[in-house]
Amino acid sequence: MRKEFKVWYNNKPATREQLDAIEEIVVEQEIGCVWEARIKIPVCITEEGLWHGEDDPAHREFTRVRVEARINNGDWAPLIDGRIVGRDGVRSAAPGHSTLTLIVHDDSAMLHREVESNSFSGQTDSEIASSIFLSSELKGAPDVESAPARSDTEVIINQCGTKMQLLRQLASRNGDFYAYVLPGEMPGMSVGCFKRLPEQPDPALPELTLLGECRNLSEFNVTDNSAEAADIDAAFLKFSDKSIQSGTFSYRDAPRLKGARATDAPATETRRRRLAPGVAGTTDPQSAVEGAAARSGYTLSAEGSVLPLRYTGILLPYKKVPVRLSDTRYSADYIIFKVVHTLGISEYTQSFSMRANAVSEAASPTGGLPAPSASANGAAAVSFNIQMDIF
Repeated sequence: MRKEFKVWYNNKPATREQLDAIEEIVVEQEIGCVWEARIKIPVCITEEGLWHGEDDPAHREFTRVRVEARINNGDWAPLIDGRIVGRDGVRSAAPGHSTLTLIVHDDSAMLHREVESNSFSGQTDSEIASSIFLSSELKGAPDVESAPARSDTEVIINQCGTKMQLLRQLASRNGDFYAYVLPGEMPGMSVGCFKRLPEQPDPALPELTLLGECRNLSEFNVTDNSAEAADIDAAFLKFSDKSIQSGTFSYRDAPRLKGARATDAPATETRRRRLAPGVAGTTDPQSAVEGAAARSGYTLSAEGSVLPLRYTGILLPYKKVPVRLSDTRYSADYIIFKVVHTLGISEYTQSFSMRANAVSEAASPTGGLPAPSASANGAAAVSFNIQMDIF
């Protein structure tokens, strides 16, 4: 299996010398968090007493860095595009133990560096999100879904914090929305997103399989948090006419991934929650409770890792992937919430955290015989660093 990665410094391809200097790249991606890459570079002292590579212009603070990866002939997947925000230096008298680690944050950090006070009136939450992304330095066209209209159109949304804080507040108020930033198609470009989680599995991601001749999972550990599912109520005061707007919704009625509900507790065992104060008038109360109830229904959480020499896809948060664990109800579609990519000199590993709100409706008679995994198709591209493995 062939594994490749590319690196850009200040939107320019890294040189062969710069690529050969990299010992390891670890990219941590998680829903609701800034994505971070740690690029480990060995350093040594020269005869003049200087640390070789320490003062390379490409390694300085706030240099732009982009990392992409692919497996076999699949599409190149951008893992991160952002700036160097810090450097960790380890200096040792022992040969081979001194390193410089570049810490890179994605461009969501650009939306979280300045506290501002702004007011938004006469705009929907989606329009506010679009205006924030367009006024930033992301360069990519925003990817924004339409959020439910607010019940009180006269309410003014006040920003008393960073742009990213406001975006995540708007997403939280709409229940099942998420605000985040993804690497764009070109170096130096990022895309602001304000969206719901996907309804269908990503066609570019092969099925994750634990057993059989098509096995590509090292492990898959599932935790069932049944007590988290809840019925949600809300009651808001509409300021324009002083009327009471209310809503109620159960996780049982929320859209779910393919299959049966992961949790189906009786009413006597189901938690009942009321939305916290502070949401009044900022969104339709029924939409707010529907989103909150839907989130509570993701009671299945899983952690695991893929077999580096068998899985041909690149996992990314905010995507859905089918998982086959043989004849078990936990063989279902899962939303990817966290991925840690480790690109070494000779190996590329992926560990992950996932969630689901549905399980298989019935055991399959062929559950012990997983279907073959399909490789992702992709266009050819120039490779700057190639590692070869024989399996």
